[in-house]
Amino acid sequence: MTEGLLPDLHFDDDDQCYKTDDELGVEDLVASMDRPLSATYQLTRECNLRCTYCSEPPGISSSSLDQHKEKIDKLVGMRRIILSGGEPMDSPYFWEILEYVQRKFELIVLSTNATRIGREEALRLKSMVDYVDVTVDGPRRQHNRIRGQYDAVVDGLMHLRLARIPLSVICVYMPEEKLDGSNLLKTPRPGNRDVIHYICQQGDMLGAKKVKILTPIPKGRSAGFFEDFATGPELEELADFLTAEKKKNGWKVRIVISDWMKIGQGHAWLIEPDGRVIASPVWDQANCLERIGDLSDQSSAELWRRYPYKQQHLAKYLERTLIVR
Repeated sequence: MTEGLLPDLHFDDDDQCYKTDDELGVEDLVASMDRPLSATYQLTRECNLRCTYCSEPPGISSSSLDQHKEKIDKLVGMRRIILSGGEPMDSPYFWEILEYVQRKFELIVLSTNATRIGREEALRLKSMVDYVDVTVDGPRRQHNRIRGQYDAVVDGLMHLRLARIPLSVICVYMPEEKLDGSNLLKTPRPGNRDVIHYICQQGDMLGAKKVKILTPIPKGRSAGFFEDFATGPELEELADFLTAEKKKNGWKVRIVISDWMKIGQGHAWLIEPDGRVIASPVWDQANCLERIGDLSDQSSAELWRRYPYKQQHLAKYLERTLIVR
């Protein structure tokens, strides 16, 4: 593993986040960085589900196996790589890439819908990933209306649990669309705001380290969601409600809520399947994306120097701009 110039941070396995032992502010910590702490690497945009809020729908061509390897080599020195999609396990190169990233990064994370994970896949993943992120958007009825295949997702989660792979459960928090009656043929967009606490119960039952609650990013299939965007006060109210539920029910799972306005713009370093490096979300840009460059012909250090959201990036992954309960 090539060492990168990064501040003295350690990853807390129980809290599933990076921490620092000193009291330096984010600005001082960023000054000692020559590359990102974490990158989300999209293997493919193909997916076997059609989530109503998907911000990363199909439409971008993927790289060849050798091209993926060349780009991944340029990321070496970062602490964490998150293999994502689309659905990363739909990539024909998934297992080869997962094998390739071994020992190149301090942490290897899989972000998946879990529908491709059976007993054999879970046992194979156990020695290859540090933890897995899986999205569940409600109890069966709500989840199936929003993304589908609830039973397959739960089966995958159970296989991960039985294999004792550390797990985070993600939920995208969204309202049910209220129609004004002017279009009787339109089916209202489904929501899950009234059942969000069931996800915390499920995460606790599965032994998840975290339940991470997000709001939609208004791009892709979520492009028209700004009018229903959850406000900061609403998310704080949600946090208070879930804190009371956690105490009442004895949940051990950490509850972490992302308020994009508090986190600020561009915190995520997103590498698209064709190699473009994107800062996301950036509200005043088309599709909430700001292109930083391309790993095909630039180094991660060059791209980091051009990246204007360094403090937002580090603060988010230290959980300093998240609502944590």
